[in-house]
Amino acid sequence: MSKTLGPIHYLMYEKIKFQDEITDFLMDGDFSQIEYEPVSTKPLEEILDQENIHGYLQEKIDIVESRLAKALSLCKNPSEKLFKLGKECGSNKDFSSFEQIFTDLNTYLLDGMPCDQGLSAVLDGDSLYLITNTNLHKKYQDAIDLENSRNASCEGGHSHDHHESFEVGAGMVGDLKSEESTYHNYRLDFLRGYFSESPYEVELVNGINYKITKK
Repeated sequence: MSKTLGPIHYLMYEKIKFQDEITDFLMDGDFSQIEYEPVSTKPLEEILDQENIHGYLQEKIDIVESRLAKALSLCKNPSEKLFKLGKECGSNKDFSSFEQIFTDLNTYLLDGMPCDQGLSAVLDGDSLYLITNTNLHKKYQDAIDLENSRNASCEGGHSHDHHESFEVGAGMVGDLKSEESTYHNYRLDFLRGYFSESPYEVELVNGINYKITKK
């Protein structure tokens, strides 16, 4: 993987930090029952392992996802809190187009590294679908090995200025994967809050996908 920082890396860092913000919000700042410490919020270039950019970010993803999974299991009212957080995040956003909606939403949604292609955005007629290609969240209900995370790499070359998984595609949405996922139910609460004061609404499709349409 590239040893030069690009916009994608900074976007991933913002996504990673936001997961810890969710954990903080759910736990009201009490991390006494959370195994891992929060990730650093210092400028990325000051803390990044420049020789292992991918492995560094993957390790941080595993940490914040594990922290969030624990927080979701401990919080007494996660649905209510996630709706409230989503409403705060969606306040004063630009809902003028699906492309702009996804650009803004994409700063909050973490589904692995871009090369994992965990989530795709597809515009089908009057609806924007957030399609889960692979549920990368369920593994965090169990313990993780951070050594494996640090050794992770991304096969194949791609630009670090942009990535197709961070762009809205167009076409007919076919058969969507179906799966029961507690994580995606909670994400739905966040998204419902996010769109609560917008011209749009969101519904869960087949347990792990989302359909965004005008009200």
